[in-house]
Amino acid sequence: MRTELRLLALAALAAQFSTPGCAPPAVKPVDIHPEDACANCRMAVSDKSFASEIILQNGEALKFDDLGCLEEYRKKEPAAKIAAIYVSDYETKEWLPFEKSIIVETGIATPMGSGKVAVKDEAQAKTIREKYPSSKSLTDTGCCSTE
Repeated sequence: MRTELRLLALAALAAQFSTPGCAPPAVKPVDIHPEDACANCRMAVSDKSFASEIILQNGEALKFDDLGCLEEYRKKEPAAKIAAIYVSDYETKEWLPFEKSIIVETGIATPMGSGKVAVKDEAQAKTIREKYPSSKSLTDTGCCSTE
């Protein structure tokens, strides 16, 4: 009888921890608001076409006005505990997971001059590259310069 009670208790405990509702919530991008400032350069995040964000493990959202600022922040803060990174698709302005996006260096005037935009697939990247060819040389940094 005691063995049966122990087995029932263990089964109940196992069921509790295997319930789908107990899984941690999925990390999702957060909306950009007019008052949001870039976590790197402190400029307003004014055009979602170029926006990106880092969601930290503690839930804090760091927003960026230019993909160059996102890159610069990641270089300055390599120990940041990142849960997810999202970039805005240049054309649709929909959030894309960073790891599923393609970053294209273009001749487009981005907020901080990096010229980098995110797209969802290689066909879109090819079209953007052809329409807005980059004029930067390999030695140009183009990131977050205020000069």
